[in-house]
Amino acid sequence: MSAHVLIVVLFGAVLAVIGFTMAFRQAFVRRLLGRSRRSPSQLSQGNGDEDPSTYILRIAGIMIMVFGIALGGMMTLFHTA
Repeated sequence: MSAHVLIVVLFGAVLAVIGFTMAFRQAFVRRLLGRSRRSPSQLSQGNGDEDPSTYILRIAGIMIMVFGIALGGMMTLFHTA
């Protein structure tokens, strides 16, 4: 494989890891962003039972992860075809 293909595949792998971390390791991402999870007393005052940032991190994380996998996979497939 040429260098530009490896760079794009590596970038796709990095995106996949970042997306996975955002979606499934939310406590780590919250610490990086400096945001803590709401306390149960704050959650009971709101409309829902969950913290809204949970869903934001899940959706954005899955989107970034799939984009990284698709980018790396397509580049590899087009190069090997």
